[in-house]
Amino acid sequence: MNRRQFSAALAAMPFASAIRPACAQDERPATIVVGFAAGGSVDAAARLVAEHLRRTTQRTYVVENRSGAAGRLAPEAVRRAAPDGATLMIVPHGPMTLFPHIYSNLRYDPLRDFTPVSRLATYDYALIAGPSFTARTAAQLQSWARQAGNAANFGSPGAGSVPHFVGTTLAGKLGVPLAHVPYRGAAPALADVMGGQLALVVAPVADAIQLHRQGKVRILGTSGPARSPVSPEIATFREIGIDYVLPGWYGLYGPAGMQPALVAGLEQAVIRALERPELQESFRKMGLVSAPANGRALQAAQASELAMWKPVVQASGFKPES
Repeated sequence: MNRRQFSAALAAMPFASAIRPACAQDERPATIVVGFAAGGSVDAAARLVAEHLRRTTQRTYVVENRSGAAGRLAPEAVRRAAPDGATLMIVPHGPMTLFPHIYSNLRYDPLRDFTPVSRLATYDYALIAGPSFTARTAAQLQSWARQAGNAANFGSPGAGSVPHFVGTTLAGKLGVPLAHVPYRGAAPALADVMGGQLALVVAPVADAIQLHRQGKVRILGTSGPARSPVSPEIATFREIGIDYVLPGWYGLYGPAGMQPALVAGLEQAVIRALERPELQESFRKMGLVSAPANGRALQAAQASELAMWKPVVQASGFKPES
């Protein structure tokens, strides 16, 4: 093989040239920081991704939980790390798009302080009612809310959470007042909607899908652009007459300043990992859909959503917290 043939052969192997320098040649264990407790959905997704990245790159990835402050501790830590690929972060969209509008002294800038590597997965939010709730369509929900008066309410896993503002947006789209009732997590809110103490709940589909299939709650609609493979039997908000789409997502980020070759190698490693059927099936059981997208696409989606939340939070009357 002459030099020209050798160069052509190398050019035909972009994955090998990107992955080896970016991931496999560094033998140090890499850390994936998660801003939530071990055993939760973000932690479980991160551990799956870490294991499949290990298989893809032959490098060890260790999940580190920095729980507390509603998920803010992980970005705060990762923004200070060296941009060498040894410290990464898996994070849901809220801390990267919503939090700047609800915390007045956020100690990180979601756009400037991080390098987007890849979107990992998407998921939907659900509008959930008790099993005896009769309204099914937007028109029926409007009629119910007007008749219910002060009893027209919805719960969320917490004040300032994404489901909180999904709920206020749905109320605005319906043109009816729905009082927000914040809970400490989705489980107590779902317990109250099953018991009749609460009319509606907004939460991730994964939190309610099994209860829905058991007939203990009824999911009225979901926030995706189309029916999810996780819940294909359930209509979207658009299908029931509410023009609203908001897919949730998990993203993989590193500190700002990572070299393009390093990012490209990680990006391709992630895509290969997310193409594994066993990872996709594990995600599906968690209510997630494998949805790889490169860093540029992740950054664009993040910036768009960051701008989208500002008027939503302002219209809700929510006051930024310290």
